Amino acid sequence: MTAEPFYLWMTRHARAMGWDLDDEATKTLRVWAAIAETNGLDDAQTAQIARGLGVTEAEVTAAYQPEMRESAMREIRVQPGLAALDADDERPR
Repeated sequence: MTAEPFYLWMTRHARAMGWDLDDEATKTLRVWAAIAETNGLDDAQTAQIARGLGVTEAEVTAAYQPEMRESAMREIRVQPGLAALDADDERPR
């Protein structure tokens, strides 16, 4: 993945907003990043993060989606039946 990891993206914006990134704050951002990577964020979560970081909801979504998609593809590739399907999909036609 070439995009900035969502956790680092959030910490960069938090610092720009003047957050004190103490232990509790970094743990909270790590939890948000884990949720975003595994399940994505719902509208309320996205709005909360956007308000806290001083960015738009679209920016939050754009920041976590590449990592979420990469995580989903890793999950797909470890499933035996889906791995075979993926290999077949990549076969030249």
